[in-house]
Amino acid sequence: MKQRLFLMVSKAKSLCLVGAVLLSIQLGFAAGNEIVVTNNSELTTAINSAKPGDVIVMKDGEWKDVNLSFGSTATEEAPVTLKAQTAGQVILNGNSVLTLTKPNLKVDGLVFKGGAINKGAVINFNSDKCTVSNCAIIDYNPASFDTRYYWIFFSGNYNLLTHCFFKGKNNIEPVLGNAIDNSRHNTVTFCYFKDIPYAKQNGREIMRIWGPGKLGKPSDDGAFFTVEHNLFDHADGEGVEIVSLKSNHNFVRFNTVRASMGAFTNRQGHNNTFEGNFILGENRAGTLGMRVAGENLHVFNNYISNVSDNGLLLMAGEYMDKALTDGFKPGHGNKETLGAPRYCQVRNSVFENNTIIHSGGKGLQLGDAYRKHWPEMQMCLLPEGNTIKNNLIMNCAESNIDVVPVDADPATSFLQFAPNKFEGNVVSGGEVKGADKVSGILKKEVKGSFDKNGLYILKDAKEAKTVGANEYMTNTAECHPLQPNEVGPSWMK
Repeated sequence: MKQRLFLMVSKAKSLCLVGAVLLSIQLGFAAGNEIVVTNNSELTTAINSAKPGDVIVMKDGEWKDVNLSFGSTATEEAPVTLKAQTAGQVILNGNSVLTLTKPNLKVDGLVFKGGAINKGAVINFNSDKCTVSNCAIIDYNPASFDTRYYWIFFSGNYNLLTHCFFKGKNNIEPVLGNAIDNSRHNTVTFCYFKDIPYAKQNGREIMRIWGPGKLGKPSDDGAFFTVEHNLFDHADGEGVEIVSLKSNHNFVRFNTVRASMGAFTNRQGHNNTFEGNFILGENRAGTLGMRVAGENLHVFNNYISNVSDNGLLLMAGEYMDKALTDGFKPGHGNKETLGAPRYCQVRNSVFENNTIIHSGGKGLQLGDAYRKHWPEMQMCLLPEGNTIKNNLIMNCAESNIDVVPVDADPATSFLQFAPNKFEGNVVSGGEVKGADKVSGILKKEVKGSFDKNGLYILKDAKEAKTVGANEYMTNTAECHPLQPNEVGPSWMK
């Protein structure tokens, strides 16, 4: 009887243990060992010997010159985690770097501070399905501005960077980049980019998203990169492009920009989406809204205010079928092959329910940079076949809407452009150029007020639901101007 009772109890304990393991797997955890390491040698040994589900804990303190090649064997159900003993209290410096080299790895709570490297990236996602969270890179700068390296670089697929903090990068190369080849479906979310100083040097974007479509036509392939719920605060970099898309099929949504020089830019690539972003210039010099080139874009529910320059620019595209003058100098290719345009024509795209208020330049311009740098560049393809509807544009210094007219030059007189469709747009307190008599643009004095976030809300309830950026009014949990306490590592709060 005692033996039978013992067997029953043992069986019950086994079932409970199995249930606990299954529950932990469902919640994203897996049973494994916790391995505490105190120096570089122990760290290397732990990484090489870790089993799926193990947690490697780096002891609090300063870690110098750590070539942290994280390549433990893990599974999606049982990742291997590398974390700080206390989040924010493991400080890596000297020439320390982190490279994730195998799938299904997680990193949590590390800080790179006060060090520098010579090339590559401080954190490199060189694998798939890895996560870096709750980490920071602070003032990790070389002695020379011309020493090139990224802080974060994606060269794998389905990776996640979340709730991290980046401050003070002052050398060449972007803060964050995505590789041209074999790097798709990566995500950056709830990160805080702060005080990235301005330097007049091309190639210092905060984010540069390369991938399929960089120099090609629209296709089903792309980077499929997601940038969402991030805060850019005085993140200047090169002062031209904050987020620069140079690939197809990306999503830039629900981000907040505060007093940062430059613009959200669709520099190259097609089928990209900009949704629900807040670009708040705060009247700081060098601030812009958005600048786009390419086809099949969807730009909607964005709120742009108090930028010192232009609000939303639709670029002129570069004509590449043939050289129109002897002075043409193609940028990608040669005079025989011509190659790809430096700026693609804005075609078949939708720009709707955006609010642009108090820009120091133009509110919305169709045909920015038309015939600029002629004849070296053939920027003569005006935007065509686009839908522009339900936007609220008001009190912009130069003009609320500016549609660039076709030039009379015989070299381009053969070009014809499909009309753009305007529908339900409201402009107030500023002039319209080149589209004065176009239907779909209503010029009127609107009435409204600023809410607790400093955002302009139309007084007329019906109009407020249909005109301008209204997503933040109906879905504030998903879309609202972000504050520092909503992003970055938990230990910073």
